[in-house]
Amino acid sequence: MSQLPDHVGLDFGSHSVKAVQLEDISSNKPTLVNFGSQVTPQGVINSEDASHQQKLTDSLKALFDSAKIKEKRVVMALPEFSVFTRFTEYSGIKEDEIKNAVFYEAKRLIPLPIEEVQMSYLPIGYDDKRSVYKVLIVAAPRKIIDIYTSVVDKAGLEPVAIETESIAMGRAMYRSTGIKEILMLDFGAQSTDMSIMNNGFLVFAQSISIGSDALTQAIVNKFGFEYNQAEEYKRNYGLAEDVLEGKVAQALKPVMDSILVEIQRGMEFYKSRTLLPVPQECLLNGDGAMLPGLEKYMTDQLNINSKVGDPWTNIKVDAKYESALAKSKPSFSVAVGLALKTE
Repeated sequence: MSQLPDHVGLDFGSHSVKAVQLEDISSNKPTLVNFGSQVTPQGVINSEDASHQQKLTDSLKALFDSAKIKEKRVVMALPEFSVFTRFTEYSGIKEDEIKNAVFYEAKRLIPLPIEEVQMSYLPIGYDDKRSVYKVLIVAAPRKIIDIYTSVVDKAGLEPVAIETESIAMGRAMYRSTGIKEILMLDFGAQSTDMSIMNNGFLVFAQSISIGSDALTQAIVNKFGFEYNQAEEYKRNYGLAEDVLEGKVAQALKPVMDSILVEIQRGMEFYKSRTLLPVPQECLLNGDGAMLPGLEKYMTDQLNINSKVGDPWTNIKVDAKYESALAKSKPSFSVAVGLALKTE
């Protein structure tokens, strides 16, 4: 693969669009050049409506203007719930036959006509003991790719690469921790994305259609608060049992338990499909990762060590940026991972 030029990592989220620009990304400690975040207008993500796409374009322009980002080349991620990702294994074939094997497997697995998706695959090793090639198939609807390519073009930017949020996050987490076996949970507004890395490679990803907004709505329903007040209570008290007699935590737990059920199902599927144990390290990312009490709750419920991810570890960050990043570090994991992409 060819080396990518200097670029900005661009992460489209339901609540915000984030951008990160790094330099010296091939070094052991890249330097943060610039970053920013801009509110995403409601309902524009993945929308085919021209007026919605224009609103997203305007937000993107505002992001680059307010953050004073001059670089126009971008690497962007597609929302995980838009992408099909599947770990597969092939035995009894030669290495140069993998491409054809993947094509026929994808036609069987992908729930869309193959001509309507853009597909790629990542070889992730060969299992000598079992004599199988391990491969990750990734596919996305062409119409979704066209939406984001069009938005970026209209904003006066140049897309140089596209990848999934999980792959970008995995790159950021591996660079920041050096841990090769990680369970990652990305708590977004509309969904919670679960992914697993083995030996430094992404081998499993799924999107759970329950996110942080559902937690806020649970507080609205329980206490009759206005939405903004409920959001404030969620951010301040979360799952902490030692504040407000644990009443906020009790309101949130039914939603969290629904997310946990899907995570546990994903873990079981991963074990049965790959014949590998689930990693014993869990990193929490995304806007919702800072929920009070979330680390302890996930550790207790999943019985694995859970902590908030910090994509800025091993990146030089000027003191002038530290306070702005302090409360939002895990929300930039995807954007950092995109900025770190080299090829």
